[in-house]
Amino acid sequence: MVLPDPDDRNRPTVSLDRSPVPGQARLTEPLPRPTGDPSTDARLEKLENSPFWLDNPGQAGTRRLPEVASHVGTRRRTRKGVIRKPAPALLALIILALIATFFAWVSAEPFWLAVGHGDRGYATTTACSGSGVAQRCAGRFDAADGSFAVTRVALLGVADGERARGVVTPARMVSADGRMAYLGDTGLLVQLRWILGFVLVLMCGYGIAGLTGARRLDDPRARRLTTLTSLFAPIVLLVGFLAAAY
Repeated sequence: MVLPDPDDRNRPTVSLDRSPVPGQARLTEPLPRPTGDPSTDARLEKLENSPFWLDNPGQAGTRRLPEVASHVGTRRRTRKGVIRKPAPALLALIILALIATFFAWVSAEPFWLAVGHGDRGYATTTACSGSGVAQRCAGRFDAADGSFAVTRVALLGVADGERARGVVTPARMVSADGRMAYLGDTGLLVQLRWILGFVLVLMCGYGIAGLTGARRLDDPRARRLTTLTSLFAPIVLLVGFLAAAY
């Protein structure tokens, strides 16, 4: 004989006996028991009331999550919502651009003289003042082939015996439009003039990228483009002055 499967209406049920187990006393005192040590009792009380023992442990974590999320969101919104004033950035851009222009201008001729480019001729000393790095000398330059003559140029590399007025010394100029002539071979003074000038031009580009906020843009593509533009703009300016002084 095959019995039919029970359904929801005629499903047999068995009642559970929930009476106390014989021989087992019902615990009525709180756990854990006091130990007499205040610090130990405080730790046990904290452990007993910990949310870990709740039936739904997720309730303890979800009570503070909205507050933390709201706090983090507020901080992020505050950081992104800061409006930077364009006036200081524009002023920094103008000042650094002018500084880069100056150093590119004063470094162009020493660079060409240091690499051996220029017209050879003779320089006649007219005045000298100072000594060492602070020495300033001026004079007249006449090209060796007689193609041009400059009545007043700055003289670089003047030795101690060439400081007297009227002394004629072999020299070089970049071109007839140049403003300085170098006496003798390429020395440390000319090398330092163009090296320090080039370094300061590059530092101006880095300063433009930092002070104008180009490296703090949110869009990665715009940040890279503006940063590269800030770095390469002074370099392009330097190349222009080199081409003009050649």
